[in-house]
Amino acid sequence: MKYAGVCLLVAGVLFAFATSWFDGDPESVEAAGTRYTVSVRPANPVEVRVTSGEADTVTVTAVMPGMGHALPPVGTVQADPGRFVAEEEMFAMDGVWELSIIVSGAQGQETISISTVVDR
Repeated sequence: MKYAGVCLLVAGVLFAFATSWFDGDPESVEAAGTRYTVSVRPANPVEVRVTSGEADTVTVTAVMPGMGHALPPVGTVQADPGRFVAEEEMFAMDGVWELSIIVSGAQGQETISISTVVDR
């Protein structure tokens, strides 16, 4: 019985680290269109990785439908090949946000939409 408690404690600590419970780092959300696939990290600033297709530019728009908030499009800076970081902070409050990721490149332009929960 003594070892069962120790095992539960160890399992809980491993779970906390595996789910980023301690650092609050949000998990990425993946979505695919017909031309591009993206992985979006909904933090401040938003980070977009284009994992399929070659992107030249990425723009992000955000809407919080529950509160009626809509932000103007935010440009990104290419930090590394395929990795784009928003030029401005986007999330003023926690809650459900809908993001539109507008990707442009050699394959043309495409808008990929995702929903995510922001919990800072």
